[in-house]
Amino acid sequence: MNRSNSILTKDCNGEFVYQGLNSHIGKKYRADTPMDKSFVPYLIMLFCAVVDASVFISLFKMISYDSPFMLGIEVAGFLFAFDVVPLYLGIQLRRLKQGISKDRFILWLAFVVCVLACVMNIALRLTTINQMSPDLSATSTSYFGTVTEKAADTSADPTAIALTIFGIGLPMLTSIGSFFISFLTYNPLKVRKRAAEEMLTEKNDEIRRLDAILSEYDADQEFAEHLREDDEGKYEEMKKMQRAVVINYCEYVRQKLKEHLANPTSINALSEETCVAILERLDRELAALDRAEIPKVFTGSESKGKSLITNEVAA
Repeated sequence: MNRSNSILTKDCNGEFVYQGLNSHIGKKYRADTPMDKSFVPYLIMLFCAVVDASVFISLFKMISYDSPFMLGIEVAGFLFAFDVVPLYLGIQLRRLKQGISKDRFILWLAFVVCVLACVMNIALRLTTINQMSPDLSATSTSYFGTVTEKAADTSADPTAIALTIFGIGLPMLTSIGSFFISFLTYNPLKVRKRAAEEMLTEKNDEIRRLDAILSEYDADQEFAEHLREDDEGKYEEMKKMQRAVVINYCEYVRQKLKEHLANPTSINALSEETCVAILERLDRELAALDRAEIPKVFTGSESKGKSLITNEVAA
């Protein structure tokens, strides 16, 4: 079993970490149908916003065709009233149904905004009904340009009426659809239940790890003393290693100086006492740190280094 498939792994602190924590949450709260996927409502709402935007652009181009800035502001305002407000209306209504919120006043405010937006859209469509599909039957073209004849019949064109009805009804349909989707897909109790379940699982795992640490302390009553002894042993070994490194450096430097000077008188100046003095100073530094007696300069393998230095000086 490799590390990626293992259930338990050991971290740098020596703790066993369970890798499958909350791995079942995704399957437990998985959607029943593809239409209940989390991203599908956003795609549908985006589609509704695009449809409403195209309808509103065709309307406001006849009103604000000289000002692109005003055209963008008007379209954005209607998109907010027809697409954004119904979403929050459905969310708030779902919270009221599940008893999470009791504020009904903002629900009525959102409903009033949607109604006023529908009334404004109806009024604008009715006032521009003749501009939606102008009657071109009364126009004739000559060598001098287009000549328009006054028509005796002032009734509206059926095409313009149909486009007006379409422009009035389509934003209302998309708003109702956005409200329905937000109310149907949003489930605050389910969301809070999942978050609470994940946090509870994580806290239980933390309790397990703390219990394991406490059990380890209880199993070894002298854990602190053993830990201190282990640290002291590592410290002593580190001191020995540093003394060995100093001896090696002293030997290396003395050998290079002898090769560089090539003078018996100068070589005699590179005596063993210099190396010994450096080691004694190192021992005093270490003894000051641990407040212990100054150990002997040469012990064990260090005596071998001393004999090597003595032989080279004699040579």
